[in-house]
Amino acid sequence: MRRGALLLFTMAMLLLEAASCGGSGSRPPVTVTVAASPNSVPVDGTSFLTATVLNSSDQSVTWSVVGGAANGSISSTGVYTAPATVPANPQVTVTATPQANPLTSGQASITITISVAVTPASAIVQTLRISTFTASVQGSSNQSVTWEVNGIAGGNNSVGTINGSGVYQAPESVPANASSGQTINVTIEAVPQANPSLSASATVTVTSPNQLGQNLPIKLGTSGSNINDEDAAECAGGTLGSLVVRAGIQYILSDNHILARSDAAALGEGIIQPGLIDTPSPCSASSGSSVVAHLSQFINIEQTNPPADAAIAQVVTSPASVDSSGTIIELGDSAPNGVPTDEPPASTILPVSSLVPNSTAVAKSGRSTGLTCSTIEAVNIDASVQYQRGLGGASFTAIYHNQISVNGGTFSAAGDSGSLIVSQAGAQPVALLYAGSSTDTIGAPVATVLANLADANKNTPTFVGPATRGPVAGCTSAGADALGAASQANPTKPTAAEIAKAEAVKNQKAPQLLSDPSVLAIGVGRSLDRPNHAAIVVFVQKGQPLVRPVPHTVGGVLTRVVAAPSLNKSGVLDQQSTAELLKKSGLPERANPTPEQFASATSVKDKYSSSMVHQPGILGVGVTSSLDNPSDAAIIVYVETGKSHSPIPLELDGVRVRVKYTDKFRAYSWGRRL
Repeated sequence: MRRGALLLFTMAMLLLEAASCGGSGSRPPVTVTVAASPNSVPVDGTSFLTATVLNSSDQSVTWSVVGGAANGSISSTGVYTAPATVPANPQVTVTATPQANPLTSGQASITITISVAVTPASAIVQTLRISTFTASVQGSSNQSVTWEVNGIAGGNNSVGTINGSGVYQAPESVPANASSGQTINVTIEAVPQANPSLSASATVTVTSPNQLGQNLPIKLGTSGSNINDEDAAECAGGTLGSLVVRAGIQYILSDNHILARSDAAALGEGIIQPGLIDTPSPCSASSGSSVVAHLSQFINIEQTNPPADAAIAQVVTSPASVDSSGTIIELGDSAPNGVPTDEPPASTILPVSSLVPNSTAVAKSGRSTGLTCSTIEAVNIDASVQYQRGLGGASFTAIYHNQISVNGGTFSAAGDSGSLIVSQAGAQPVALLYAGSSTDTIGAPVATVLANLADANKNTPTFVGPATRGPVAGCTSAGADALGAASQANPTKPTAAEIAKAEAVKNQKAPQLLSDPSVLAIGVGRSLDRPNHAAIVVFVQKGQPLVRPVPHTVGGVLTRVVAAPSLNKSGVLDQQSTAELLKKSGLPERANPTPEQFASATSVKDKYSSSMVHQPGILGVGVTSSLDNPSDAAIIVYVETGKSHSPIPLELDGVRVRVKYTDKFRAYSWGRRL
């Protein structure tokens, strides 16, 4: 009896335990989950698989690939290797079977793709030189690829071009970011035609010959600096711009902040080539640099209203350190094999009175971007320019008068300070480059520079070079594009209220505007002079003079004059028809105001500039041509982006007023929002 009772108790306890584990008395099934990382691999690539066995302490599994070796292989540790070619079904299944339960399994899918590689993976290419890249497509019989530069099939003149054989030709200038003004690398991509969703890339650093160390005697437009322009953390450099002669002695002309360290240098300090930033061991003057001149004179830039940022350094003659003919890199008037020759500029300067904003084409050859080309944007500019007292020192601002600006954020970059800006037509000196922003380059008229570097006997420097010479051969594209870039640079759009006001005035004044027989149609669009304003767009017959000038404003709304071909639609246009016709008409015409108009605009600028340039948010005031009507002169006001400022009128004493938003003008690191 006692033994039987004990047995019944034991059985009851076992049944109770079984019930607590599931009620039915059965164990949970052993299952397995599988994960692949990555789940898409190229041919011959690998993926790492993990298997998790549930409801068993035994985690061991047997791996297999469904379909066998044609679909790849997998090791006992779960490392999958893709086949050498893409299978007929590119989605391969890998199975894990747990040893704890061979009757179950887990699966993961891996997609096999082709692969593409570009050789070399990186390259350094000088401007206008070539480098060949090859693409290898693995896993496909189709080896064809589409070559791109910075995402553009075939590339373009700004970043370089590449043909179907992978031969890349660097652009004529070192590429720069139009927003930041800093030089940038470019990316070469090969996109396989067998799978356009894939690509492989290589990085190209485009350099200019201007950055290299040279054997003596050196050519100018080259890297250089004051031998002492360094501190414990960094060093600096810029451009040794051009050669001048004064009283029979030759000097290198550049900026104060390059040769004289922003007023901090002592006369006699050594000027080296290449600059400290470009020596083989950066910031070490003893590493591959040569003393080519000694600081002789500079214009103090911390004086009130300095005339220019400029300095000269007397050339070392024993041994001969500078090409005595004044040769500047790639400034020649011929380009054998597509590479411009090195030649001196003309010795005869181009007067400021000859410059036509948004029309006169210019060029420069400098340390950072090499040879670049653009157009004059404005003249007679009063501008505030930011400086540093030495490397990392406190900032200060210099206010200059009657300076020159050049269109485009890619005309120069930090390190181009000291370059000589010349006319494209005949390489005549125009200005000495010393500052910039993300949208513009600032230079001092060379006549002002030379006049303020006279010696005690009133001997004035003159440029070394022939009296006249041919055009700058390397300027093949950028100059022609500059005006279009300027007209489209600001993405700001007028508000709905602005548009509505302009539409109302257009409809009211239509009879008056259309009474001129050369006016074809009128509509409403965006002003180019004031991008946040609407304008009444007056379409005129291309090549046919107006009977009377189009007023700058009508009913308080700006006007924009567009030369157009013969029109299918005429009269009063709706917004859609206006937009279509603007697109058909293309870029604004070249500027053509008369000298008298520029003189009048300059007089008005001088009247108001002094009070405006000292206002918060105003960086400069100058004279330009209107983008809304290329036949009109205009006053241009440079406004700091994001800064509040007083209202700027649409006109000043009957002269159009153009507004351009940019960041601070700097004599260092321009384009960066510091």
